[in-house]
Amino acid sequence: MEVIPVYMLPFSTVFLIFMIYSFIGWCSEVLYVGIFFEHKFVNRGFLYGPVTPIYGCGGLTILLIPQALYHTWIPLFFASMVLCTLVEYAASWLMEKMFHARWWDYSRYKFHINGRVCLLNSVLFGLMGVIDIHFVQPYIMLFINWLGELRIQIISSVLAVIWIVDIIVTIRKLVDFNTTMEKIKVYTETLKDRYAHEEWFKGTNLLEKLESVKAKAESDRQNFNRNFLEKMEHLLENQKHMERFIKKFPTLRSAKYKDELQLLKNKMKNKLAKVKMNNKKL
Repeated sequence: MEVIPVYMLPFSTVFLIFMIYSFIGWCSEVLYVGIFFEHKFVNRGFLYGPVTPIYGCGGLTILLIPQALYHTWIPLFFASMVLCTLVEYAASWLMEKMFHARWWDYSRYKFHINGRVCLLNSVLFGLMGVIDIHFVQPYIMLFINWLGELRIQIISSVLAVIWIVDIIVTIRKLVDFNTTMEKIKVYTETLKDRYAHEEWFKGTNLLEKLESVKAKAESDRQNFNRNFLEKMEHLLENQKHMERFIKKFPTLRSAKYKDELQLLKNKMKNKLAKVKMNNKKL
């Protein structure tokens, strides 16, 4: 089956190809992280559904490569490598500007550019491009041709509605994420202003400082505002949607909310350590 450039295909077909690659990318991420790192299922998608749109964008980008390169290997490799690297860099920059957070960071790898892209991933992109054009896309086109135009339009329309709803829900959670981070920031600054001069207010990080406040409150309840302490507990214990994003993106960092994000990571780390300890006792 001949591979056709994406700009020569109907929009409904292009969108279906986008969703197929987004699903393939999601499966790859889940398997890679599950096998080599977490040893369990982790939904690695940015959205709630089983899709990772950046892979869909990468797949379509590869199909924008001039058709003359489709029958090559080395030129196709480098074209895929460069184009997909540009897509990843652009996605990282755009998401950081939109949500004030760096969702992935390759600074620990050699040969990276601002931590947004790295040579290892770029090489993998090149290999994926070659595999895609020579081995994957022909079968995707066979499947799409088998579906026929009517079914393609129906499936694409249904997937589009589900995808848009998923995006709306995710964006709402991201807005909540930023709102909560701002609340924690304001709250912790209030703590510092109120107790920075106290000898008992100590610790190497924000979590330890908060724990020192909690310990002091337990021993001196009369001099502490109960609502103030309840607010602290609520902010630290009811952040399921934030924990979800942190689990999906372990290297997530934010210049604006650096201390607050580290606070939540430390809290999650301590919670996990307690669970493991309890499991050992059982």
